[in-house]
Amino acid sequence: MLTNNLNSRFWCMLGLFGFLFCSAATGQNNQITLEAELSRARVYIGDSVTYQVVVRGISDGTPPHIDFPKSVIAEYRGARSQKFTTMRSVNGKQRTFTDSSYNHQYVLTLIKEGSITIPKATLTVGGNQYTSNPVHITALLPGFSENDIVELKIPNRPIYVGESTTVEVTWWVANTTQSLSFETSQFPDSIQVTPASPQDISGQEHPLELFGQRFSAYSNQGIYQGQPMTRLRFDLILTPTQSGQFDFGPVRVVFTRQDDFARASRMYAESNIKSIQVIAVPTDGKPNGYRGLIGSYQVQTDASNTQVNVGDPIELRVLVSGPEPMIGLEQTLKIQSLETKAFRVSPEGWREVERRRTGERLFTTTIRATNDSITEIPAIKLPAFNPDTGAFEVFKSEPIALDVRSVRTVTLSDAVTSGFERSPGDNTKRTELIKNPSLLWAHPDANDIRTSTRKFSLSKTIQKPAWIVGLACIFGLPLLSWTIRGISHKNDPRAAAIHRAWKKAKRLHKNGDDVGAIRVYSGAILQIAPESLTSADLKQLDVSEDIVTRSASVLTESESMRYGSLPSRHSDGSLLHAMKRDIRLHGASQRKRRAHR
Repeated sequence: MLTNNLNSRFWCMLGLFGFLFCSAATGQNNQITLEAELSRARVYIGDSVTYQVVVRGISDGTPPHIDFPKSVIAEYRGARSQKFTTMRSVNGKQRTFTDSSYNHQYVLTLIKEGSITIPKATLTVGGNQYTSNPVHITALLPGFSENDIVELKIPNRPIYVGESTTVEVTWWVANTTQSLSFETSQFPDSIQVTPASPQDISGQEHPLELFGQRFSAYSNQGIYQGQPMTRLRFDLILTPTQSGQFDFGPVRVVFTRQDDFARASRMYAESNIKSIQVIAVPTDGKPNGYRGLIGSYQVQTDASNTQVNVGDPIELRVLVSGPEPMIGLEQTLKIQSLETKAFRVSPEGWREVERRRTGERLFTTTIRATNDSITEIPAIKLPAFNPDTGAFEVFKSEPIALDVRSVRTVTLSDAVTSGFERSPGDNTKRTELIKNPSLLWAHPDANDIRTSTRKFSLSKTIQKPAWIVGLACIFGLPLLSWTIRGISHKNDPRAAAIHRAWKKAKRLHKNGDDVGAIRVYSGAILQIAPESLTSADLKQLDVSEDIVTRSASVLTESESMRYGSLPSRHSDGSLLHAMKRDIRLHGASQRKRRAHR
C-alpha cells in the first residue's frame, strides 16, 4: 500500500515537472524582442536609406516609438507580418511551435552631414517596455559642383513678426541633371517656410517636394553673366515667428549628373547664407480690434437677400484677399460689432468655406435684423499692419443696403366675414359669403333675434338654489384663480410674459402654425424676440435632447422655406406640451436647488 502511494506521488511530480518545463519552453519561444536594421551605413545627404525594426514574439502590429533626430526625415511605410511553423523536440516528443514577427519599415532622408545615431526603438506591452538596439549611419556630402549657381533674392528691409514675404530661388543649371532634391536646405526654426510656384510660371513644370510639402518649379532659358543657361525657379514664403537676427540658408540641391564618359555621380550646389532681421510690430497707433493681421487686404461682402422681414435669415458672406497665412483673421471677424448694430448673429459664428485659391479666404454666417429701422448691413472692418507703409490701416468692405419690413399682424379686420343683404320682398334670404373687413358673421337685425326667442324671466330663474350654486361656481372660481394668478404675475413679470406666450403658442398651434408656436414660447423662455429665434438657439433650452432635436428640425425646415409656415400635416401637439413639461420640471428643480442653498 505504501509502495503504491509513493509511485503515485512520483508520477504526479514527474508530470508537474514536465508541464512546467514545456511552459518554460513555450515562454522562451514567445519572448518579445526588437531588432533595428539599416540597409546602408553610409549615404549621401539628400539620399534615402531603409530602416526597419523587427518585432518578434507578438501578434499585435503596433509600431514602436522612435525619437528620430532632427537631421533625419522619417516616413513610415507600414508593417509586414511573417508567421512560420516549426517542429521541435521537447522531452523526447515532437511539438509544433508558431513564430510570428512584424517588420516595421521607414524611409529615412538625411539632411545633415556627419555621424547620426538612431536611438533605441521602444515598445510597451502589458506594462513592460522592450527596446531595440541603436543604429549608426554616416551622412556624406557628395561632390561640390562649382559650375552650378543657386541664387536667393530676399527683401532688403527688416521683416515683421507674422509678416509673410517671398524669397525667389533661382538655380542656374550647368548641365543635364536628374534625381534632384532640395530636402537638405537649412532654415532656422523661428521662420516658417512654405514652398510655392514662382510668379512667372512660364517654361517646363517640375513637381518637387520640400519637407513633405509638394510644389512645382519651372525651368526655361536665361542669361547668366552673358552666357545662355537653363534656370530652375521657385519661391519660398517666409513667415517669422519671433524677432531677432537669423541666418537663412543655405538652400541646397543634391542631384545626379553624368560626365562625358556616361559615369553618373552625386553632386550638390548651394546658395550663400543670407542674414534676415526680424522686428516686432509697433504698438503705437494700434487700432481697436487689431488681432495680428499683417499685410494689405481687400474685403468684399454680399448677402443672400436684401429685402427681408424682421427675423428673416440672411446669409452674409465675406471674401478676404491678401497675403497668407492671414494670422488673426478669424479673431478679427469674431469681434465684428454686428450684434450692436441691431442684428442677431448665428450662435455658430463665422464658418470658413473650403479654400479654392491661395491668398483668398471665404467666410459665411447667418444674421437676422431685429427691427424694421435697419437700412444697411454695416461694413466689415479688418484692422491690419501694412509693412509696406509701416503703419496700421483699417481695410473694410462696402455696406450693403437693406430693406427690412416689419412683421405684419393679422387682425379682425382682415378676416373673411359674412354679411346679410335684404332682397326686395324677401326678409329671410341670406347671400353668399363676401369679403367685408368691416363686418362680422351676425344677424343683420336685432328684431330677428327678439322674435326668435321665447319669454325668459331672469329674476325667477336665479332664485332657484341650483342656479345660485352654479352661478357662484361659474363666476367665483375663475375670479379667484385670476386674482391669484394676477398677484403671482405682478410679483414675477417674466412668468406673466411666459404665460402669455404659452397661450399665444397654443392658438398658433391650433391654427397649424407650429413654427410660430415654437418661436413664441421658446423666445419667451430664452428672452429672445420670436422673429430672431434660430434652431441653434433651442440648444440653450433646459429640455431633453429629443425635444431640442424635434423642435430644431421644425425650425430648420421652415428656415429653408424662408420662414413660410409648415403645412398642417406637420402639426404635433405633443411637441409643444412636452417642451412645456420639461421646462416646468427644470424650473421646479432649479427652485429646489435654490431653496436648499
